[in-house]
Amino acid sequence: MHAMAKEEFEALYHRNADHVYRVCYMFMKNPSEAEDSLQDTFLRAMEKAPPFKGEDHEKGWFIVTASNICKNKLKYWFRKKRTGDNDRLEQIKHQDRYEFEVFDEILNLPVKYKTPIYLYYYEGYSSVEIAKLQETKETTVRSQLARGRKMLKKTLGGEECEK
Repeated sequence: MHAMAKEEFEALYHRNADHVYRVCYMFMKNPSEAEDSLQDTFLRAMEKAPPFKGEDHEKGWFIVTASNICKNKLKYWFRKKRTGDNDRLEQIKHQDRYEFEVFDEILNLPVKYKTPIYLYYYEGYSSVEIAKLQETKETTVRSQLARGRKMLKKTLGGEECEK
């Protein structure tokens, strides 16, 4: 990598590392495995060097790529739920205990519900954008969001989680 390409890659990393890590942690539920998946995502970016059509395209590419990498790892790994501490995880948890409980319950949702919930509430994507990212119908995404919210409401208890 020449000096300019290295600088460009570092800028790309700094723009995307936090949300890629959050996506990886959402799937892997373990800081070290999330970090490994983060690294794999950026290795793929180095290998593919995709041309991005703007910030939204870049962010979407990283989210989809990280999701796919994690899903592939989960297919082949027998994993036990482990706990750990990490500075980035602490940032995700926030200081508010209720927010942590909600985030923890999102992590426990089935993948088909937690991914749209995460993208919608934590990354700010619309259902139309999520449908494009996941290459599915918008009605499917809206249905997954509704079912995911219903599951969260059931596990968190009542009206509190309706915002």
